[in-house]
Amino acid sequence: MLTATLPISHVSVPPVVSRNETGLSDSEISQRVLKIRSGWSVAERVERRREAERRFASLVEALSDACPAA
Repeated sequence: MLTATLPISHVSVPPVVSRNETGLSDSEISQRVLKIRSGWSVAERVERRREAERRFASLVEALSDACPAA
């Protein structure tokens, strides 16, 4: 039997949670983030903040370019 296949592109696959696992709650995620951040140096925090601000500005610019002015 022959099966034709096509390349898959830009397919959105939802996250998979096994039957034995439950998803993390918002508070569990927050606790994990805080634990990770607690190990960062001041210099690393500053650098991450700057990078986040740069990415946010880039996102806002891309969104404003995509939406024509009214």
